[in-house]
Amino acid sequence: MCADDGGVISQGSTAPIGTLTPRPGLAFRVAMAACRFLARVVFGLRLELLDGENLPRDASGRPMGGWIAVPAPHRRWIDPFLMLLVLPLEPRIVFFADGRVLYRTGFRRWLFRTFGGVVPVWKRGGPKAFFAHIEAAKQVLDAGAVFVIFPEAGPPSPPDAARPIEPGFGYMAMRTRAPLVPLVIAGTGELYRGRRLTVRVLPQTSAAELAGLSDGSPLPAPGRGEERQAARRIAASFQERMAPLIAADHHDLEDRAAGDRRRWTWLTHWLDWDADAAEAAARKA
Repeated sequence: MCADDGGVISQGSTAPIGTLTPRPGLAFRVAMAACRFLARVVFGLRLELLDGENLPRDASGRPMGGWIAVPAPHRRWIDPFLMLLVLPLEPRIVFFADGRVLYRTGFRRWLFRTFGGVVPVWKRGGPKAFFAHIEAAKQVLDAGAVFVIFPEAGPPSPPDAARPIEPGFGYMAMRTRAPLVPLVIAGTGELYRGRRLTVRVLPQTSAAELAGLSDGSPLPAPGRGEERQAARRIAASFQERMAPLIAADHHDLEDRAAGDRRRWTWLTHWLDWDADAAEAAARKA
């Protein structure tokens, strides 16, 4: 059950926020038009979708939902907005998001209640929260939307590499059995007016393929040691597959940006908010 657009969002809930549908509502379409104007006209950002033909499509050639987008590397606040701006408006995209960020202010609570499109994730939620996240992802996929999970964890990585990929992404892939579409994000490490940013769509894959299972082999049963091993193989295979592509796109953009006038570099950290740092500061206060 999801938190409805007009309902009350309760802190600690892991239910999807907003009505689950592949078709975005009028309010969301207006908001995205405003974001597009801000990004392209005010900030002068040059946004590109590369290899868009790899996006899943129905028999008539229209973009379809029911798949998991797995973007890397995740550098800055702009990454989710970049995906919303370059991927098709329909089907609707739904993100995993840190619940502490969503509930930080009354304005943010109103914003996400109005536009939806997120599944709150709470730190130290334990096994109960993990199973709730799996169920929320299934609801999103069954509704025909696109579910987005940023699979990295750990400290910052070099600009041409991703952080370590969490095995939790592997569990999500196996439990939902949804198609996986890897995305390479480039250019968001440093932002400035006129910056070129790209999202590259890689060919569709699956949990079974990343786990190295032969054609027709069943996925491991949930909760077994074999599933834990498969989740680690999925994470390792994904990291290995993405590494050269992340490096190539990063260096390509940096070469093309060599002569850029780097104005408005404050954009790099404009909407950053480190929930862990904020909690630590609050404990010291």
